[in-house]
Amino acid sequence: MVERCPRCFAELPEDATWVCPACGYTLRTPGVAKAGLFIMFLGVVLVVAYVLGLSSLGVPNGLIPTDLVDFLNANFPLAILGLFGLGALLTAAGAAAVRHARDREAPS
Repeated sequence: MVERCPRCFAELPEDATWVCPACGYTLRTPGVAKAGLFIMFLGVVLVVAYVLGLSSLGVPNGLIPTDLVDFLNANFPLAILGLFGLGALLTAAGAAAVRHARDREAPS
């Protein structure tokens, strides 16, 4: 069965992994970009947890270690900046990989 590009319906060669060689359409997202988006999502979860109150999220039940909660309370801005920065860096690395593949397979 021949795979086709969803945008231009051109037949895709077997070595076309990220970019359609005919039109430049991005066929799939690299895993590093997905990891970056997940890490940024964790940053949003951490902001919501901080707004709701870290002490009400299972610390009395023992779900979250109290040392971790104390560390997040003390270093909250650094934790948020670190998560969003790392997520953005990984997402940019995935975008650079797609751009590199698009430039390499671009029609002349």
